[in-house]
Amino acid sequence: MKPKSPPSIPGRLWGRSASCSKDDNREVNMLKQTDAEASGQIQEYYRGKTVLITGGFGFVGSHVVKRLVDYGAQVTVLDLRTDSERPSLINDRVHKLREKVRIETGDVGNAEFLRSFLSAEQFRLIFHFAAFATVIERAVEQPYDTIQANTMGLVNVLEAARQAQVPPDMILFSSTDKVYGELDGEHYEEDSTPLRGVGVYDAAKLAADVFSKTYYTVFGVPVVVLRMCNLFGPHDYNIDFRLVPKAMKSIFAREKPAAPELYFDAIHHFRDYLYIEDAVRAALLLGYFPRCRGEVYNLLGCQYISTPDMLSQVIEIATKVERHYDDKRAELIRQNGFTVKVKSPGSRLMPIKKQHLNGAKLTKATGFEPSIEFTEGLAKTVRFYREYFESCRKET
Repeated sequence: MKPKSPPSIPGRLWGRSASCSKDDNREVNMLKQTDAEASGQIQEYYRGKTVLITGGFGFVGSHVVKRLVDYGAQVTVLDLRTDSERPSLINDRVHKLREKVRIETGDVGNAEFLRSFLSAEQFRLIFHFAAFATVIERAVEQPYDTIQANTMGLVNVLEAARQAQVPPDMILFSSTDKVYGELDGEHYEEDSTPLRGVGVYDAAKLAADVFSKTYYTVFGVPVVVLRMCNLFGPHDYNIDFRLVPKAMKSIFAREKPAAPELYFDAIHHFRDYLYIEDAVRAALLLGYFPRCRGEVYNLLGCQYISTPDMLSQVIEIATKVERHYDDKRAELIRQNGFTVKVKSPGSRLMPIKKQHLNGAKLTKATGFEPSIEFTEGLAKTVRFYREYFESCRKET
């Protein structure tokens, strides 16, 4: 039996009522199973569903698109830039996702466009990943555009869904652990830790996070918030900012490997890390369970590690991978290590020193736990980027 669509009752929190429906019982029974055992039912749920992915050409969105296509969903991808030349899993020649989905070009920051678009469609599910800036550096450079896209983009989606004649059953909003701000390494808790993010990127996501709760409580819009940790994996083409792909660029993009750089200010930073495929699993589990709508969940990582140690792990695994191809190059990677830049990236970035999520609520609600070990995920990531940058060098 498929889950019932949640009724539009303002303020109701699914799974907390005194009565227990058949669907509630089904959820309880499923939570007694492992996620692997339940995966067949998850796949069946998404089969044939009309699903909209905003920001579907991005790192996380494109991986969600791939999984939904594999599950047999009818996927529409909405993004601001959708050309075939954009580096994206959607345009990957092996997976050929571009041929398997419907692609629409549009700006979620344009409220009129979004209302018109959603009024003409009947999407059962919406996964909202669209954002102008996904790193704090770009957010500081263009604060207004960041707020317009990262805050108002989500508001526009929620408002369009509220006005739709046939509203979606579920909207998942991809938030961030940065909304919590500084807590000196203590676990962030969804329902008790104050939201203190003050950086441009952090605050824009925080505001959208709050509006999600507003639209659920006041209007009954079935939105679920997933506060993500740091994700890594193949097809993250943000190679000039994000830690892992930027390090991969230094190591593999040139004929002679260079040492990845680390700002001095980041020496004492700690982050949760999770492999991208596990993040996709978590998002689709939240989309499946009606009890999760109206709630906020932290996405727990598979490893809590300092930034210098993360880079050391990347270099160690890159060295091991390269030894299968070129011992001399592998030795250079090992000897180079990473370089610490004394110059600070700038105080306006306001980076958080320690970000650490407690994911117990997500595990309790969906049974989710990371399935891919940290080093296994890093090895997959390194192998992808080695092949990617090698092909880039050959083309040039």
